[in-house]
Amino acid sequence: MLRERRYYTEEFKEKVLAVYNNSNETAAEVANRFHVNLDTVKSWVYRKRTPLLSSVCVKNAKFATSETKQMEKKENLPPEAMEARIKELEQQLALEKMRAESLDKMIDIAERELQIDIRKKSGAKQSSR
Repeated sequence: MLRERRYYTEEFKEKVLAVYNNSNETAAEVANRFHVNLDTVKSWVYRKRTPLLSSVCVKNAKFATSETKQMEKKENLPPEAMEARIKELEQQLALEKMRAESLDKMIDIAERELQIDIRKKSGAKQSSR
């Protein structure tokens, strides 16, 4: 049986998240209260807690496809346009470097606070399944 996909407004999502964050209700209780799937509420909570990562991932996915199309169209650019393009690409590279550094720092903190190894060690053996 095929179910119809439901779409929620940003205002509704914010209302659900506000109730979740400002009350002692669990995600399941909030989902039942607003007649929303539990996994949907959990995904909203996750996205709200990691806005930088989710927005960067979405932007990068859009960038990759549009960038390829633009490169195909712009083969012979004037020097001024090339310089502007280089500057733009350098800014994007700097942003990606900062993102990578922040992710590494987050892993370091998680490893230290949770006292578990998260990164794969070189030469580590894979578990056999």
